[in-house]
Amino acid sequence: MRKQRRAFRLFFYFRTGYVVYLMLAIGAINVLTSTYFLAADDFPFIKELFPTFEMYVMVAFLLGIPIVSVTGYIHFKRIGAHSANVAIAAQNFIYHYKFTPGFMLEVFGPCHRLILSLMLKRMSTEKFTDDEIKEIDALRAKLKHLIDGGSVGTYPKGVIDD
Repeated sequence: MRKQRRAFRLFFYFRTGYVVYLMLAIGAINVLTSTYFLAADDFPFIKELFPTFEMYVMVAFLLGIPIVSVTGYIHFKRIGAHSANVAIAAQNFIYHYKFTPGFMLEVFGPCHRLILSLMLKRMSTEKFTDDEIKEIDALRAKLKHLIDGGSVGTYPKGVIDD
């Protein structure tokens, strides 16, 4: 099972590198070569504007990078496309509605609950029970363990196989 998870991780890294980096470069080269050489045959003034392919590539990069960057900025900041993507992802992400496994579920959730119950007791002048004091000590030990760089809880499946 461990080798299978490692294989899936390697495949994930392969897909990311392929899609994000390799296809970006190949796509840019493809667009530049096809637009220049096909357009130069049909429209002679393009050969006059850009006598060499290298000049065409340089102008395309000088104009293309700012245009694509502004388009990306508009996508994220000015129109609702990105916010709609985030809203849909948030609806489907279970941990927007639950404590995440690990320190949030094992330490901070119980700490908050205990602090609220102790505040209520303190306000009503009730005494703390032995169980509450033990729970406080256990949570303090977990917090100290986290502060010292340790971890609590069990890891999700496949996390520790790097």
